[in-house]
Amino acid sequence: MGFIPRSILEESSPSRQHGIDLHLEATYRWSYCEFLKDAGMELKMPQLTIATAAVFCHRFFACHSHGEPLNDRFMIATACLFLAGKVEETPKPLKEVVRVSYLIQHKQEYERAFRHIQQKVCLEEQRESILQAERLLLHTLGFDFNVEHPYKHLLNVAKRINQAQNVKESDSRSLAQVAWNFANDSLRTTLCLQFAAQDIANAVLFLAAKLLHSTLDLPEDWWVVFEMKQSICEDISNQIMDLYDESEH
Repeated sequence: MGFIPRSILEESSPSRQHGIDLHLEATYRWSYCEFLKDAGMELKMPQLTIATAAVFCHRFFACHSHGEPLNDRFMIATACLFLAGKVEETPKPLKEVVRVSYLIQHKQEYERAFRHIQQKVCLEEQRESILQAERLLLHTLGFDFNVEHPYKHLLNVAKRINQAQNVKESDSRSLAQVAWNFANDSLRTTLCLQFAAQDIANAVLFLAAKLLHSTLDLPEDWWVVFEMKQSICEDISNQIMDLYDESEH
């Protein structure tokens, strides 16, 4: 899948056809990312698998509206998690994915949901819905499961910064950890649809260095040595920071 400019993602989103504005779509995106995190952790899936599921979900909703009844975001997210488990070679049984997904969706009435999902009719109904969602997901992705995450790039560049700039190892670890957290948070945006993983890795390190500037002894234009494009780093950083502003309202 090719990269898509932010303006097109926002202005031409299929969800606009159903009266879902930018803010509401961002709210939906946040909710399915939170759901993926909770379900993935409950299923003891690695962070990489959860991240892949989030990317699949973003790709799906770049092509489909949240307003279509068949596109229930939690069903689609469950299908994404089930598929990501297989793609990343950390598969979980469908029955277990169905059970965890259902209980997280109905956590406000957990005891009732727990009894309900034990019933064969409910379990089969949920199972069929997720398999139907997976078929739609596979068609949307065009069976292209290639996902590159920023984590590996991030650690490589952080190591190079440590070596080239003579940064203390403890400071280098702090830089990598803060950048890693930003990379995780970036999954709640559409950045993975707009930029290559290398660009996101550079940007989260750029942002982390800004945050830690008082404790890091780096030259003012340290990023030039690593061939980072300042305009791209600023764009990505701003979108991540906008995420925090939105979560406070």
